[in-house]
Amino acid sequence: MSRLQKIPIFGALSGLIKEELVEPTIDRFLRSVRGYGALGDLPAPTKGVLDPAEMGKTKLPTFVEDIPFERTESGLAVPEKKIKIEDLKGRVLTPAYGDRTKADATLTKVDDIELTTPVKLEGGHGYMREGEGLWASEYPAMKSKARAMEKMDDPLMIYTAMAGQAGDFSKMMSDTTLDIIKKSNISKKAAKEYDDRIKKEVDENWPGILSENVDEYVDKMAGTKRRELWQRMDAKQYRDLGFPNLGVIRTAISDAELLTVPSFATGRSIGQPTSLEVRPSTHRTYDTEIPGEYIGSLDSDVPGQLIFRDFFTKMAQRLKDTGVSNPQRGFLMTPSISQKVDQQMIDEVSEFQELMQGAR
Repeated sequence: MSRLQKIPIFGALSGLIKEELVEPTIDRFLRSVRGYGALGDLPAPTKGVLDPAEMGKTKLPTFVEDIPFERTESGLAVPEKKIKIEDLKGRVLTPAYGDRTKADATLTKVDDIELTTPVKLEGGHGYMREGEGLWASEYPAMKSKARAMEKMDDPLMIYTAMAGQAGDFSKMMSDTTLDIIKKSNISKKAAKEYDDRIKKEVDENWPGILSENVDEYVDKMAGTKRRELWQRMDAKQYRDLGFPNLGVIRTAISDAELLTVPSFATGRSIGQPTSLEVRPSTHRTYDTEIPGEYIGSLDSDVPGQLIFRDFFTKMAQRLKDTGVSNPQRGFLMTPSISQKVDQQMIDEVSEFQELMQGAR
């Protein structure tokens, strides 16, 4: 057993991990600091090896770190500032739970396809480094989050990663995908097969993936329905009919530092709200923001289980008692999640970071 497997970093959660009620996800963090290394010598890497964060529902053509794309940096973001968890002792942390999309850049090319219209990438965790907005989402979600934060003691928002495909909700994903589809060799018969499914399962008024007004139509769709367009397209049957590899597109719009980390990886960006009065945002997808300012980033991503241990302990206990637990939905639907930075958190996070540093 390796040292990493022995470490008691999960404190009160360690017993639940042994009972397989909480996933420690240490191997995924190792991948994020080491890269794929010797895995590159495998004659036939599995889907999980190529794409540990499941950017694609179907197999990627190569390791996710090697997917080719071109982006130009905008240069508008404030520089990243590293802070240590002990600097936050006594502060209350609440999750800025969000997708993995890149910010402060413009996407110009995916694989060998030049985009007709470059796509502005708005984030994601980097959103709080670009202006005076701390975090953005749709109005109901932001209003609920602000109300919950009003009951906390001077909280900080700390970025916590959603699953690899969470960016499907965003217009960054739809803009890029539709641009590439226009350059793809999709027959009318293949398009009809896809369109019939969308009309039946998602939107009965769907105009068609090759229709002239599809861009405008998708732009006005609710994010939940827009997401379903790409979730259904990401299947081998459509890949074989000439549709693009959606995992490649997700990779191209995502922050490179988040391509392999597990869900709930936490600490990439931390911000201080300057007001809990929500206001309109400039983000194309997420129209409402909590104002605030970026204060720093942890030295490395850490498991969300270490930061929000009360929540994960509760979820694990629910699984043990009932056999049912959905931490991702619970995280999304509970704006009141918070945890005070105490000595236990400092010790566990520090040990985890030291071990990750030693693994480089």
